[in-house]
Parts: sequence; C-alpha cells; structure tokens
Amino acid sequence: MLDELRQRMAAFLAGHQVGILSATGSEGVWVMPVRCRLLPGRDLAVACLLPAWADAAYFLEQAPHVLLVINDPPQSPLPGETAGGALCWLQIRGRADPVAAPDWTLWPARGTSTVPPDALYRVVRVTPARLDLFDERWGWGVRETLEL
Repeated sequence: MLDELRQRMAAFLAGHQVGILSATGSEGVWVMPVRCRLLPGRDLAVACLLPAWADAAYFLEQAPHVLLVINDPPQSPLPGETAGGALCWLQIRGRADPVAAPDWTLWPARGTSTVPPDALYRVVRVTPARLDLFDERWGWGVRETLEL
C-alpha cells in the first residue's frame, strides 16, 4: 500500500511544475512561488528554482526546514455543485539544501536574457521527511500521509 501511495505522489509531482515554498528565519516567514521538478529516486526529492534576488538563501541558511505546497487546480464541479471543484494538493515537509552545480538544461530558458542562469537563479533540493496528499474527490479534508 505504501508503494502505491509513493507512486501516486510521484505521479502528482511529475505532473506539476509550480509550487509555493515557505521557510522561516529571524525575520519571520518567507513564502515564494517556485518552479519545481521531481528528481530521480525513491525519496521523492524535488528541485526548486528560485530567483537569485529572493531572500531564500538567507532564510535557508538559518533554518533549512521548509514546506512546499503543490496545488492541482480544480477541473470540474463536485457532485451536486454547479461551480468549483475538488481541491487537491501535495504538501511536503522537509529540508532544503542548495544545489552547488545545477544542471541548467533541466530548466527551460524563459525570455531572451543574455545573463547566465546561475546569476539569475538558485536551485535547492527539497528532501521530504513527510508528504501529505489532500484530495477532496474522496471527501473534505481527506489526507494520505507518507513519512520517510
């Protein structure tokens, strides 16, 4: 059963490329939309692309514990409803570590900047300690949890 849950979570991560990363530090809470992608392996680690100007490096040096939330937008109304749809999201609690030499070919170029990507972006590896998959198609607040 855990392998099935791990596969569903991996499929969810593989199908989404944007999330919200949050961290805390001496200045409070830091939250930022990020591009993300599932990394190879069974640990369900995710690489996140952050703008270099973001305070992420500062906050993550203080406390590397993060929360990454990846949302699946509602596609259709719930039974008996005329608007909205079932909410579904994956929440990852874990540790974010900087990637020293990112493979920039994994991240599609945006725009026409002549500046090298390492001057514009930082990449962190989020290694999960706990993953929670919330899927309202099965009921309000239904959650499946995988602890690693």
